[in-house]
Amino acid sequence: MSLHTSHLPASNLLKLSCIGAGRVGSSLCNLLAKHMTIKQIINRTAVSARQAVDFIGAGHPVALKDTPCRPFQPADIWMIATPDDHIEEAVQLLAESGVLQADNLVFHCSGAISSAVLFPLTTLGVHIGSAHPIHSFSSPANSISNLNKVPFAIEGDADAIGRLNDLCIAIGGQPFTINSDSKSLYHAATVMACNNLISLLEMSKSMLTRAGVELRNDENPLDLLIQQTVTNYLNSNAQAALTGPIARGDVTTVASHLLALQNTPNEWQDTYRGLGKMAVQISARQGQASAEQLQEILRLLNVETDNQTSDNN
Repeated sequence: MSLHTSHLPASNLLKLSCIGAGRVGSSLCNLLAKHMTIKQIINRTAVSARQAVDFIGAGHPVALKDTPCRPFQPADIWMIATPDDHIEEAVQLLAESGVLQADNLVFHCSGAISSAVLFPLTTLGVHIGSAHPIHSFSSPANSISNLNKVPFAIEGDADAIGRLNDLCIAIGGQPFTINSDSKSLYHAATVMACNNLISLLEMSKSMLTRAGVELRNDENPLDLLIQQTVTNYLNSNAQAALTGPIARGDVTTVASHLLALQNTPNEWQDTYRGLGKMAVQISARQGQASAEQLQEILRLLNVETDNQTSDNN
């Protein structure tokens, strides 16, 4: 099943249907419509299905809520882009639909769940996999303009991986293969880099307010520092980008930070200590701070942990 068929008549193009065309599904279908025939866009309600079809510019809307008979039509490729909690429901719908054929490709777009959730469909002779775009889909309209060169984590059976690789490349993505058993750890990494980064930045802003810094019109005096730091990291690596007291081996400054954090929320202290320990490892690779300085900083960062352990005993 090759994707390189855009020069053929529409009747000869691969056919794709999507279950759960929200922001992710609508964006991907919009781009894939240039390379294949979009058949059915299957959503919970008629309104959402119609909105998705209008955005994609192709496909026939199907509303599960209004069509209890589930009139699914055959397709070469089935994309499941529902929220994670509804993937198993989509699998059951497909299994009971009677439209799956041997050699079909069924894949989902979840970052946290592996293709194992699709395994019940393999008894029908289909190939299963997953393709997760490492992209923040805040707006489909923006996403279709920014998905070029976006990495896609793909996994599944060998045939599915090959097809998904072609699929991602066709829309300008950069696919890479991951181990199915490591899917959750992979997704935790993406959450750390995206969602938890927002939490960290918001925490630093809260610390400023606690320190008495007045933030007018939601302005943040740390904005430029944040931009510089992220740019330095992206343009080099952790060793080149890390600066500050731990990079210098400044024991006194770290001690003063821990003292200032004593009467603040526990999550502030825990985050400072946990990230500080990671910074010690990076600083050790830099070679600017001495081993003795870093050992003392690590001791300070572990003091609260040691005390908690003693209290629990």
